[in-house]
Amino acid sequence: MGMDYPALLGENQSFRSDYPAEIKYAFSCKEYESLEKEYGIRETAGKGSTFLQAVNLLEWVNKNIRHKGNYDNSDPQDALHLLTLAYKKHNTGINCLSMSIILSECLLASGIYARVVYMMPKAADDGDNHVVAEAFIAEWNKWIMLDPTYGSYCCDSSGEVLNLYEIRKRIINDEEYFFSDKLNYNGETVSDLADLKEYYAKNLFFLRSKARQGYGMHREYGDMVEMAPINFDVHERMLLNLQYRIHEYGECDLFTDWMSYESQLDNRYVDIESFYEPPCDREN
Repeated sequence: MGMDYPALLGENQSFRSDYPAEIKYAFSCKEYESLEKEYGIRETAGKGSTFLQAVNLLEWVNKNIRHKGNYDNSDPQDALHLLTLAYKKHNTGINCLSMSIILSECLLASGIYARVVYMMPKAADDGDNHVVAEAFIAEWNKWIMLDPTYGSYCCDSSGEVLNLYEIRKRIINDEEYFFSDKLNYNGETVSDLADLKEYYAKNLFFLRSKARQGYGMHREYGDMVEMAPINFDVHERMLLNLQYRIHEYGECDLFTDWMSYESQLDNRYVDIESFYEPPCDREN
């Protein structure tokens, strides 16, 4: 019998709140102009509501970039480099992190608050996690989750679009949630929704994000904030997980640099409720 992830989440509902979440968002840089010039980001987003613009960009990334889970993140992790590598190239793929970086930076380039969020499992011997983007929908005054790997977002039974924290709470309370109609993986319909929901539940034990969101910032080491259950040590878990990855997959520059970063990191646990408040900080 596999792990009962809803029960595990239910046993860890209370989150640390050491600091308020103070996330800054950069909306002005020359690379955003290049994204517009080379890829027509604002035209793709369109002139509808913030939500419709965000969904248009979500579907654009999902349609034009293939997901490849074992992509090694060896290329510069910013939208222009990643689009040059993978845009409309059916024999090349990138992983969920890279797809979320592209989506987040394209959203920021379109004037929409956005961030990359790491969905993390509890187990240190798990070599996998998931990464998505979240966008702030101005007309709803709330954050929502956008998953470019599956071209999807999630709703409750009334049609309200959800963020990761809301999805987590629905899993705990055994409340249904639904993926949007265009859910697909590399252009193919996803038929096993139970498996996908278990994957989400596994990876919603704790969340990570960056205190600064902007072009080229997502793979820079530093500025990481953690949203984690009380009495859970993210630092210890990440070091054990990297030891596991090195044992399973071998030494590489990525793991070496990552281990050095995690070893020196003073984990900053932030209040998850404040993480989901409307944004107030932006960098010009």
